[in-house]
Amino acid sequence: MSKKYIKDLHEGDLVSSYFGVLIKSLRKTKTDKDYLDLILVDKTGRINAKIWDKVENIKDSFEKGDPVAIKGHVVSYNEEIQIKVDSIRCVDPKIDKKYGFDFSDLLPTTEKNIDGMWNEVQEFIQSIQNPYLKSVVSDIYSKFEDLIKIYPASMILHHPFRGGLLEHIHSMSNLAVPICENYPDLNRDLVLAGILLHDIGKLRELEPGMATSYTDEGNFIGHIVLGRDILLEAVSRIDNFPEILKLKLEHIILSHQGKYEWQCPKEPEFLEALIVYFIDVMDTRINQMKSEIESDNTEGDWTSKKNYFHRPLYKGDE
Repeated sequence: MSKKYIKDLHEGDLVSSYFGVLIKSLRKTKTDKDYLDLILVDKTGRINAKIWDKVENIKDSFEKGDPVAIKGHVVSYNEEIQIKVDSIRCVDPKIDKKYGFDFSDLLPTTEKNIDGMWNEVQEFIQSIQNPYLKSVVSDIYSKFEDLIKIYPASMILHHPFRGGLLEHIHSMSNLAVPICENYPDLNRDLVLAGILLHDIGKLRELEPGMATSYTDEGNFIGHIVLGRDILLEAVSRIDNFPEILKLKLEHIILSHQGKYEWQCPKEPEFLEALIVYFIDVMDTRINQMKSEIESDNTEGDWTSKKNYFHRPLYKGDE
């Protein structure tokens, strides 16, 4: 089976390749006929796919998260391409390896060097002068190193790929340094510690893999409160941790999404919390817009309006 990545697909192409099943939904047409609506993924992006025929025989043969072999062709619907699936089966790694199957081809992964980002994040931690802040961040990063290096930052919204959480934290830390230099009244140590810990609850909220899902803790509680729990566990291991400093770190985690309507328990109530929120939003939106532009399959210099921003985005060269 010849490999053809999602980013290289065009209307009219025949498809015979491997994908991961990110989303699987059984739906009905206007005439009450069952069909399967899929989101397929590989390391270059994601694409919608439809299965219209023999749904009763196919629907239980694969699940969300499975690697699958697909034959079909690329069609256009509402100015976006999708795959009309003619046949689908679960991959047998021992057999399909002979035909070019490689699991790593299906996992979207950061394009940046994970070890390089990790080493730079360690430098940010070592630059923190406050001994309590340095100690609590070091403790958490030492305990969760392996997870921080591989986790996505979210399921779909931003940095939804292997190493995405580390990329997001690394990018935010780099943004924070010149901002703190420009505003010398800011407590640089607190800003950096807040950035390094603001999304740490994702390690308990998400279950990473080909199809990232929420854990029970994630569904019941969410990453914001789970992150605060991780912080409090670490603080309990440090003698004489200052109470006001603990409260400020808690508040940064609890307020980093900025608004109550975004399921945030608190809104920022001091400068460092406000800065962490703004930096988080900026890095998130930049990643989202880049992703929407890069994954758009419409013709011309503008994307469709079917994106997070609900407006056409310019993708031309100039």
